[in-house]
Amino acid sequence: MNAGKNIFIIPFCLWLNLWLFISCQQKTDKEIIAAVIDDMAARVEKKDAAGLIAHLADDYRDFEGRDRAQTAAMVENYFSRYRGIVVKVLASRIELRSTLSAEVETDVAFYSGAASAFRKLIGFSGENYRFRFAMQKTGAWMIHTAQWEYIPLSGLFPESLQILRELFPNL
Repeated sequence: MNAGKNIFIIPFCLWLNLWLFISCQQKTDKEIIAAVIDDMAARVEKKDAAGLIAHLADDYRDFEGRDRAQTAAMVENYFSRYRGIVVKVLASRIELRSTLSAEVETDVAFYSGAASAFRKLIGFSGENYRFRFAMQKTGAWMIHTAQWEYIPLSGLFPESLQILRELFPNL
């Protein structure tokens, strides 16, 4: 009778040890940075300017010289103009420069929340942007500088275009 129980207990214990090993491993810096980008996208969809700005370093500047306060005002203005915002982070390229700095490029698609329910029927009607961040690790990964620009479909990273085509087959 004990031999029969051991047949099930031993594989279960091996599986449990493997699961604990995998789940207890620390995330890499690239995974943490990707999570920051995903969180920022979620903050935009929720129109949470304070949560978005919280990812910016105290000495943050964008490509037009805006600081955190000026960026917050710009974001609030953007939020006030759109009823629903859907953000799809497409592909990100994260290059660690050191243990404390990284350069990030990420393609992001923005489209109307009202159209998102019908997006497969109506096709993609959003806009794509490429964001470039210089990030520094000061306890948490923070954005030190940022720039962004509109990117036509032909300018997206190939992996970004593939993601969009999965979402919008008629693209």
